[in-house]
Amino acid sequence: MSFSSLLLLSLTARMQLSATPEMIRWQGYEWHVRAAKSQGPGPNDWDRSNVRVDDKGFLHLKITNAGGKWSCAEIWTSAPLGFGTYQCQVEGRIDHLDPNIVFSMFSYAGPDGTKEIDIEYAKWGNAKEKNSWWTVYPNDTQGKKESHGFNLSLDGAFTTQRYAWSAEGVHYWVLGGHQPIDSVTNKIDEWNHRPSDAKHSITQNKIPLHFNLWLFEGKPPTDGKEVEIVVKTFAFVRAQGH
Repeated sequence: MSFSSLLLLSLTARMQLSATPEMIRWQGYEWHVRAAKSQGPGPNDWDRSNVRVDDKGFLHLKITNAGGKWSCAEIWTSAPLGFGTYQCQVEGRIDHLDPNIVFSMFSYAGPDGTKEIDIEYAKWGNAKEKNSWWTVYPNDTQGKKESHGFNLSLDGAFTTQRYAWSAEGVHYWVLGGHQPIDSVTNKIDEWNHRPSDAKHSITQNKIPLHFNLWLFEGKPPTDGKEVEIVVKTFAFVRAQGH
């Protein structure tokens, strides 16, 4: 094998290694940390350095600007999770996000348009749009996507985000403050989605859980400011028998 061929193989191996997601351990789970250039959603750049777990065990997700180049943050569980209750406690004014910023906790396997359960705080580039969205994508192309949009208005920076996913549907809550997983204290909004064709409209397989903070259509924040959201805890309580 020629020197040039060996050099090419070495460079290819390095590129593959650099594209391999880093792992973090957080809240009892292993998570991949995304690192990529010009990929969806967006498209956006995704930087490992925008994800950090501090000495208190809190997850920090950031959108940053380095020399005019914006980058976003995403993590996902290395193992798929199934039916059960998913909850995170958030610190950040998710009701005041710039119109071009999206913060989300979501279960996703794809392909796009199927097998996805979303909590998203976003205005999708439109300052007059609602700022909060719960969306259930179908299990297959015979099912139907359904969304519940509402305007979240908070008195402070602390919220509890939760959904309970079963074979029959998805039940969402947003609560003020940081609440235990079995509480509905300070309920702000709720949506119990139970479609008649659950076999097709509700994901029936285990899929990874993601968190991300990103720019809609890859556009920078209209105010030009970097953003940070802190997720203090994540918990998953598996449904009995699953």
